[in-house]
Amino acid sequence: MKITVVTSGLRSNYSGGSVHVNNVVKRLTKYFEVEFIPSISFFINNDRINEEIENIKKLGIKIPDFISFLSKFSNLKPSFLPYSLSVYNEYAERVKKVDSDFIYDPDYTTPESIFISNKVGIPLGLTLHVPLYSFSQSIFYTYYTLRPFFLQSLDYFLKRSIGLYLLTRSKANYISKSRYLSFIAAVSKGTLDSVKIKNSEKYILYPGNGVDKELLQYRTTKKEDYVVFWTTLIPPKGILNFLYIINLLKKRGISVRAKVSGKFIYDKFKRLFFNYIRDNGLDVEYLGFLDRKELYVTVSKAKLLIYPSLADGFPITILESLALGTPVIAYSIPTVHSVFKDIPAVKFVKEGDIRKFVDEVENELKTGNLQEAIYDKRVNSFIEFHNWDNVAENVAKIIKCSLNK
Repeated sequence: MKITVVTSGLRSNYSGGSVHVNNVVKRLTKYFEVEFIPSISFFINNDRINEEIENIKKLGIKIPDFISFLSKFSNLKPSFLPYSLSVYNEYAERVKKVDSDFIYDPDYTTPESIFISNKVGIPLGLTLHVPLYSFSQSIFYTYYTLRPFFLQSLDYFLKRSIGLYLLTRSKANYISKSRYLSFIAAVSKGTLDSVKIKNSEKYILYPGNGVDKELLQYRTTKKEDYVVFWTTLIPPKGILNFLYIINLLKKRGISVRAKVSGKFIYDKFKRLFFNYIRDNGLDVEYLGFLDRKELYVTVSKAKLLIYPSLADGFPITILESLALGTPVIAYSIPTVHSVFKDIPAVKFVKEGDIRKFVDEVENELKTGNLQEAIYDKRVNSFIEFHNWDNVAENVAKIIKCSLNK
């Protein structure tokens, strides 16, 4: 049985989607003969195309000869929104032959897999890692993430909120035009609930993401006096809210030492970050983009992960923090809440309620209740079940089930 995987690559840049794709696709070779066709973004601003292709081949994944015809798209500029219809039509035309039994897109963000499936008449499966945002979510979530810098970020607010909604509408529109769509899967219930389309089967991946068991060896009871935040350092992931929380704690007379790791995408928000720390005298240390071992040691020694993200389907950041023995306070957006609602070491706060978030952080720093809960058997069972072998097995079962219908 052969499947064709259409995605932007198998390199892991530490975003949740890329980590999932990397870990799942290479394991699917245990269940299927796997072929890889790169989507357009694989070719854009990528000076390591040949190296990546060779690395993919080493995983036992086949690469069709015609992908050299797809390199033409390297001339395109990166885009938050999908490209024009003519671009995807030309892309599909340059895909010369697909002789697999099934096409699978493990991180549906752009519609190349849909265009290929429609052209060759092969059934298709899609996995979503982020929800299809409503108009109100696009507006209010973007507003919440910019505090306390909303007035300085009006241009970003307009571009992000409108762009996010347009992106969602585009993704939903392309799904509705898929003629051979067999299933839509999602990494969390909250993500799948956002999909209102009825032309396919729907599945919640359970587990939706995994964590490596090696992280458990970093756990320590010798916690140091700091809180931590790490992810991609963009407003939707909570970096600005994080600073605001630390400052509001300081205004309450609570001195908090904090460590931040990750990569800034926007120079503007990097400047705001450092200026805010300086102007308010905050004890926040920026560690840069750490390698995995350094990151694991840093997180394992922290008292708490403060994670005010409003842009997640199933955050691996929270899963890894729990594995490393560090409890979490996060916003109760439907996607994240649906995954971690029964985990006692994760505390939820209504999305956008900064004051309540500060209350919960203050309470945890005084009581340590969440830290005690990190060793609850429900946490350990959750971590043990959420491994990449189980994720890949679940994906393989869904694909096989679709093929047997």
